[in-house]
Amino acid sequence: MIDTVDALVKSTLAALCPNVARLLYRGKAGTFFTYQLVSSEDRDAAEDEMQGTEYTYRVDLYSKRDYIALLRRTKRALKAAGFYGIVIDPEAYETDTGFYHVPIECRYYEKTEV
Repeated sequence: MIDTVDALVKSTLAALCPNVARLLYRGKAGTFFTYQLVSSEDRDAAEDEMQGTEYTYRVDLYSKRDYIALLRRTKRALKAAGFYGIVIDPEAYETDTGFYHVPIECRYYEKTEV
């Protein structure tokens, strides 16, 4: 269930960049991802039973160099892994750290096993 989706997010990002962490990255890499679960909602009720769950994740891309190619690959990889509703939010430059920061939101639907 949620642990499967969580592992899917992490493995999808790790295939693009080995520096991936939930919520807080403590390493020293010049490019890394963090991710977090934003929400989990039951979906598709039938006969008083929920038929699935939609998960919303936030992925944050941080880089000290040009990240556009990695951002494109990230969007493609998330789609290929079954994520949808991918939204790239406004980029920011963090002057105190020197990182460009790009938030990405994505959703995943998991059918409930009966």
